[in-house]
Amino acid sequence: MTDVEIRPFSDEHLAAAAELLAERHRRHLAAEALLARDVDYPAQIAAELAQGDGVVALVEGNVKAYLVGRVTDVDAVVGFGGCAARDPELVRDLYASLSPGWDRERHRAYIPASDAGLVDAWFRLAFGLQFTLAVRETEPGRAAGVRLGRPEDLEDVVSLERGFTDHLLAAPSFSARKPQADEAIRAEWAGVWDDERYTHLVAERDRRVVGHALLYRRERGDLRIPDGSIDLALVVTAADRRGSGVGSGLTSHALGWAHERGYGAVTIDWRVVNLVADRFFTARGFRPTFIRLYRHIP
Repeated sequence: MTDVEIRPFSDEHLAAAAELLAERHRRHLAAEALLARDVDYPAQIAAELAQGDGVVALVEGNVKAYLVGRVTDVDAVVGFGGCAARDPELVRDLYASLSPGWDRERHRAYIPASDAGLVDAWFRLAFGLQFTLAVRETEPGRAAGVRLGRPEDLEDVVSLERGFTDHLLAAPSFSARKPQADEAIRAEWAGVWDDERYTHLVAERDRRVVGHALLYRRERGDLRIPDGSIDLALVVTAADRRGSGVGSGLTSHALGWAHERGYGAVTIDWRVVNLVADRFFTARGFRPTFIRLYRHIP
């Protein structure tokens, strides 16, 4: 490899780094059209730097790669605009330079799912695939037995949320999610039906609530969120009704509800080791946009 000089990210590097991110995102848009457009690339990187620190790789004085990470209370994060490279191998050198300052055991990175070279570089840094972030078009559709949720559904929500946690705690997910007390779940959901950011759907069978879904109007700003989109934040089916079409009905109804209101796309994310979710959403046409990679030190 040509001699590489690694330096702290400074203002003089922003324009060149922004061009690297623009190149990365143009390739990403060619693979998946339902991503953010009209992106201010310098602003994306500046936002990452405002929360963390970065390094650049210089080859013959030119910026060929950059990496920015931020530290939270529990981990270190490389965000959606946190790295780009003309030679993905350079990302491994940048990680080796930057990560000692993070002082965290948990590291995660959000990487374009279609960028095979960049994904491979992170895999060879001992990161593994943890989450898929995905998107698909909306389409007309309504499902029998699905209606808008209301405050009177709160106790059914509590039951479904408990069941969802139990599912994530079991093999092969082995999630670290901690079971919440019923009162905590009630408090978390109390304002949902009065918050214009959320739309709650429930599925009923024989006058019993057997599943629910939550649509969320996510603030636009990161590279994965296209204009005119809404997020399918949650789809849960009661354990004794899984495989009976409840989840399919909720998802179809959510796509149709969004379509009727002028949304062109629905975003979503799921834990890939949750086998039910991974197979379910993939089968329903959601296409990966970004993947969340994870490494635990040591």
